[in-house]
Amino acid sequence: MNLLQDLIGKESELRQVGSAVRGFAQSLRAPVVGACHVTCSDETERECEEAFVRLVAAGLLPALKGGRGAPFRSVNLGARYEWGAAGLVEEHFALPETEGAFKLLVLKINAHAAVRQGPHGPEYGWLRRYGSDSTCCGALKALIDGARLPAVDELAETFAAGELDRVARLRNPRIVAPEHRALLAAVVNARLQAERAIADICAARPKTPTVFLVLPCVTINRPGPDTELVVGEGEVDWIGQQPTVKYSGLGDDPASHRVRHEHGRVAVEDDQWPAL
Repeated sequence: MNLLQDLIGKESELRQVGSAVRGFAQSLRAPVVGACHVTCSDETERECEEAFVRLVAAGLLPALKGGRGAPFRSVNLGARYEWGAAGLVEEHFALPETEGAFKLLVLKINAHAAVRQGPHGPEYGWLRRYGSDSTCCGALKALIDGARLPAVDELAETFAAGELDRVARLRNPRIVAPEHRALLAAVVNARLQAERAIADICAARPKTPTVFLVLPCVTINRPGPDTELVVGEGEVDWIGQQPTVKYSGLGDDPASHRVRHEHGRVAVEDDQWPAL
């Protein structure tokens, strides 16, 4: 089991996740490494963005400007994977040295949820922002509340994939505890966006041989340093004539997720990934 798989379902420090991604990339010894980072527009994601640049992009990606590597970025309401993004990223990093070998593309997707200490334990979905209580992630809260916005409508369509009404399950307090609703909404969102990314990757052969690492995660926005929960690890091998897909990690049904807290950190498991 690689270090990334060992982190699945467990709240970890941002540096632990970044170091594990870096270690995975270095173990493949690809002549070129590229990266794409998908995050929510919320300003709380700055820590997560900076950690990815510092720990992964800076030392692995080819220099773009000023001698520094930079990931392709997609920033939007709800950290939605935009169809076609993988093809753009792949084209950017299809450097000549990959034609007779292969490249690694890291596609990291970060949904997010804030946490605060309530009277009976951690409560997810709220933070103290600029002196007032604020929802976080606001886009996922709007989804659960039934708001109508183009981005929220797109999230609703994604959450209904496979004719499973995940939003109804998240709303049901007998299925998901209200204090965990925002966390599990973020877990489900990251997982579903990763599924969409993998489908997009498989739909078109890359210009040069490529191994894609698709990493759905949830940033946990805290009053102190943010942390991160790795939802799963997907790999798409496009070195041959057809893609080969592997995935390890949590599923996308919130009714199957189980949450517990220990020593101030959260862990999530389900029957697909009994990691606790």
